[in-house]
Amino acid sequence: MTGRAVILGLLLVCVAAEAEKLEAMRKPSCPNMDEIVACPLNLAPVCGSDGNTYANECTLCAQRQRTKMDILIAKEESC
Repeated sequence: MTGRAVILGLLLVCVAAEAEKLEAMRKPSCPNMDEIVACPLNLAPVCGSDGNTYANECTLCAQRQRTKMDILIAKEESC
């Protein structure tokens, strides 16, 4: 019985950690444009939910627009 309680506890920790990771992702603030013409060249890396590092939030927005995928910002740094 104790073994089951330990396994259940570990499972709950894993589920909570995954939920926290999902909550940390945020939707980028992309301009409401039909087409993004050019992004600034400032380096402020963001990690996309697709596992790619983008130079800044604008380049992530451009990729979202090109691929029509809902890429979120996983963290405010390189992946």
